Amino acid sequence: MKRLLEQRKAGEISLTDEEIYAKIKPKGKRNSRDRHTGVSPSITSLFGGFSECEKLRKEADKAMNEAAEAKKEAISANEQNKILTKKLKDVERENKVTRHFLEKFLNTIGYNLSDFNMDEDFEESNEEYDNEEDKDEEEISGNGRRLE
Repeated sequence: MKRLLEQRKAGEISLTDEEIYAKIKPKGKRNSRDRHTGVSPSITSLFGGFSECEKLRKEADKAMNEAAEAKKEAISANEQNKILTKKLKDVERENKVTRHFLEKFLNTIGYNLSDFNMDEDFEESNEEYDNEEDKDEEEISGNGRRLE
């Protein structure tokens, strides 16, 4: 077996581990003592204790852990999105109250809010905000679902 492994290492032969083992293992029915007397070495003693199945199981476990982490992150992001949406609604509400207060104040001192061209500025900035919001929603709902 050592000779075959050395020949493979030198490039003289191109046998796999299984083929080398099959070539040297005894033919016919084996006695249970054969393994103990050194006639036929075990596969694990020749090529290590990890089978392909064990490697695949470890990879599957790793993938499942990564998926669980991704799910936790998605849940966290969704909760953060809800919090930020609520804060945005609160800011919009405060903005309306402030605008209403400013309008009343200006009316009491004899001015109109439209005299300051704030409506035009507000509408322009609001249109820009709406366009950006539409773009953000398209990016978020790229898979057809909206995160809210």
